[in-house]
Amino acid sequence: MKAALQSFYCFLFLLLIQALCISTYAQQIKLVSGRVIDKETKKPFKDEAVWVYAFNTIAGAQEAKDAIDNQTVEIGRADGEATTDAGGNYEIRVAETGALIFKVGVAPCVLEAVNYRMEINVSIDAGIMIAPIEILGISKDINPIETAPTMIGNKLMMHNTFPIPAQFGKTNGRLIIQPYVVQCDNLDTICYSHPIIYDGEQYKLTQERRMGYDLRHDPLAQFASSSPLTENRMNVSWEDTISVPDPTKNYFGNAVIQLEDFNVIYYSKTAKIISCEAKRPLKFLEYSLEQYNLDPNKYIRKPKRELRNGATNVSLTFLVGKAEIDPDDEGNAMQLNKLKEDLMGIIQCEDCKLKEIHVTGVSSPEGVYSSNYTLAQRRAAFAKQQITNLLPSKALSRVFMPAPDAQVADWTDVADILEKDSLFEEAKEIRKIIEGSPKNKDIQFAQIKKLPSYQTTIREHLPKLRYMRFEYKHEIFRELTPEEILSRYENDKDYRTGKKKFALYEYWHLFRLVKDAKELEDLYRRAYEDSKEIEGQPWILPANNLAVSYLKRDTVDVSILEPFIDRKTKGANIERTRIDGVTKEIINPEEVVANQLAMYLKANNFEQASIMAQILPDTEKNAKLKAFAMCLGGYYKGGRTPEEREQAHKVFDLVKSTSPLNEVIMNLAMDSKGYDAMALRASKNLPADDPKTWYLKAIIHNRTGEAGFESAKNCLVKCFQLDESYQHIAEMDGDIGKDLYEYTMDMYPTDIDMIDILIQQYNL
Repeated sequence: MKAALQSFYCFLFLLLIQALCISTYAQQIKLVSGRVIDKETKKPFKDEAVWVYAFNTIAGAQEAKDAIDNQTVEIGRADGEATTDAGGNYEIRVAETGALIFKVGVAPCVLEAVNYRMEINVSIDAGIMIAPIEILGISKDINPIETAPTMIGNKLMMHNTFPIPAQFGKTNGRLIIQPYVVQCDNLDTICYSHPIIYDGEQYKLTQERRMGYDLRHDPLAQFASSSPLTENRMNVSWEDTISVPDPTKNYFGNAVIQLEDFNVIYYSKTAKIISCEAKRPLKFLEYSLEQYNLDPNKYIRKPKRELRNGATNVSLTFLVGKAEIDPDDEGNAMQLNKLKEDLMGIIQCEDCKLKEIHVTGVSSPEGVYSSNYTLAQRRAAFAKQQITNLLPSKALSRVFMPAPDAQVADWTDVADILEKDSLFEEAKEIRKIIEGSPKNKDIQFAQIKKLPSYQTTIREHLPKLRYMRFEYKHEIFRELTPEEILSRYENDKDYRTGKKKFALYEYWHLFRLVKDAKELEDLYRRAYEDSKEIEGQPWILPANNLAVSYLKRDTVDVSILEPFIDRKTKGANIERTRIDGVTKEIINPEEVVANQLAMYLKANNFEQASIMAQILPDTEKNAKLKAFAMCLGGYYKGGRTPEEREQAHKVFDLVKSTSPLNEVIMNLAMDSKGYDAMALRASKNLPADDPKTWYLKAIIHNRTGEAGFESAKNCLVKCFQLDESYQHIAEMDGDIGKDLYEYTMDMYPTDIDMIDILIQQYNL
C-alpha cells in the first residue's frame, strides 16, 4: 500500500512538471509580422499610419480596445508598439498567447488574438467613423506651423502650408486666407500678400448667379483656386515674395483664416505663419565700393564778367628842398613807366573805365614848417604836371582829378621809420619832444635838431618822407583770377560762411584749390543748391563730388544723383543734342551711375542697385561692382531664360572667386545639399580665429539635420567664445533656428572651457 501511494505521488509530480513546462512554453515572446490593408481599396493606407499595439494577454487587449473605442483612455498600457511601412508591412514582438490591436485614424480598433501564429494579416474598414471631436490624433483646428523666411536683397521670400481638417470645408462655403507682413520691432504692417481663395462647387455656382454671371463684381474671384473647397482634409500650400523697405529689419507674417457661407462666417482665426528669424545667406558677404570721379575739365562753368573796383598807389622821391624827382633814384623812372603803362592800359581797355586820379606832394618836417608846406605845394603841382604829360587830354577830360594835395610829414612819421630800423632809443627821444610841444612843429624841429643822433642817424631817414603819390581808381568788367577767388574765400567772412554766394565758375576753381575735405563737402553742397537756383537744375560736377564725399564716410542720400539718371535710356555715356541743336549732353554718365549704384547698396536698396548695374557698361573696371550689386539683389541663381541663367551663373562664379569667405557664403546661398557640402570643404580655408568662420560652419552642420546638431552647437559655442556679439545675430537667424540657438545658449557657459577639445573630437 505504501509503495502504491508513493507511485501515485510521483505520477502527480510528473503531471505538475509537464503542466509547468506547457505554461512556460505558452508565455514565450515571439516575433509576429504581417500586412495591414484598407478593406475597401485592398491597398495599404496612404495618408494614415496604422499603429500596431502588442498585449501579452487577450484580456488586457480587450480591455484596452473597449476603453479606446469608448474614448475613455489613450493607448498607454501596451507591451509593445509599431507602425506599418509604406507597403503596409509591420513586425512586432508579442506573447504567443497574447493579442494585437490595430488602430488607423478614427476607425474602431481591430483586435486579433495571436494564438501561436507567426503571421497575422488584417483588413480594416476605415470608412466606419465615430464621433470625431474628442478622438486622439484628429486635428481640431487650423494650425499652420511657423516657417522661417529667406531675405535676399530687398526680397522677403515666404512659404507655408495650411492644414484644413476634414469637415471644416463644405461645398457651399468659401475659404479665405489673407497673409500679411509685419515689422518685428514696431509691429507696423508692411503689406498684404495676395489672398488665398477656395470656393466650394455649390458656393461658386451660387456666387456666379449673385454677381449677374460676371465674377468681376466679386473682388476675390480673381484669386480663387481652380481646385474646389471640399469636406475632406486639405493641405493648402502658399508661397510669396515681397519687397520690403529695409532689408536690415526683421519681419514676421500673420494670416487671417476665415471660412464662410452665404449666411455667416462660421470660422475665423489669425495665425502667425512666418517667424521673425529670417535666413540671410548673404549677410556676411564682403565687398568694397570704389568711388568714381568726373573729369572736372568737362564740366567747367563759363566765367562771369563782373564790375570790379581797383585802386593803385605810385610814389616818387624828390631831391632835398626841390620840386624835382631824384635822378639818381632808378626806381623813379621805373615807377613812372609803370604808371604810364597802367593808366594807358585802363584807357585803352574796352571794358575798363578810369574814374579818379588823386595827386599828393609830401615834404619832410626838417626846417621851418611854412617853408616845408610851400615846398609840398610845389611838389604836388609837379606831380600833377607829370600826369598831364603822361595822358592824352581827351582821356584826362573824362577823369575826375581834384586839386593836388600838399602835406608836410610829421615827426611821429620819423619816429615810426626809426622804430622799423630798430632805433628805439632815438625814436623814444623824438616822441618825448613831441609830447612836450604837441602843436608847435617849429619848436619840435629846433629841439630834435639838437639831439646827438640828429646828424648821424635821424637825417639819414628823412629822404623817405620826400615824395609824391599818385592814387587812381578804375572800374573793370572781368572774372576773378583763381588766386583772387581763393583770397575771397579765405578772407571774406560773408563768402566763407555762405552769406554771399560765389559764381559757379568760382566754385569750380575752389574745388581744385581748397584742400580740407570737410570744407570741400560744404562747398559741393553749396554749389549743388546754388546751381538749382541759378540754372534751374543741379550742376552735375558738385553733385557727383558730394556723392563721392558721402560714400567715403558711409553717408547715404540717393536723391543727389537721381536727377542725372534716365532709366528709360538703355546704357551709359549716351551723347544727346539738346533742343537748341548745338549743345551736347551726356545721358547716364558712367561715373554717376556707378556712384548711384554704390549709394543704393549702402542704402540697402538692392533692387535699385541691380537696375543701376544693368545700365552700367560691361567693362573690366565695373565687373566686380556690377556682380556684387546683382548678387545682393538675388540675381545669382535661377533665371527665366537661358540668357538670364547664364548671367546668374557668371555673377555666382565671379563673386565666389573674390575671397575664401565669399566662396563659402555663395555656396550656402544656393541652399542645396550639394552646395552645402562644397561650403563645408571651402570653410576649411577660413581663419580659425575669425568668429564668422565658426558661425558659417554652424549653419552648414545645422542644415544636415539631427545628425549635425551637436557639431553645429559646438561651432556656435566657439563663435560666441571669440565674439559674443554674434549671439544677437544668431538669435534672429532662421539658418540657426530657435532650437539650436536656445540649446547653444544653455550649453554655452559649460562648454566654453572644453570647446577646443570638442571641436578636435568632432574634427570640425
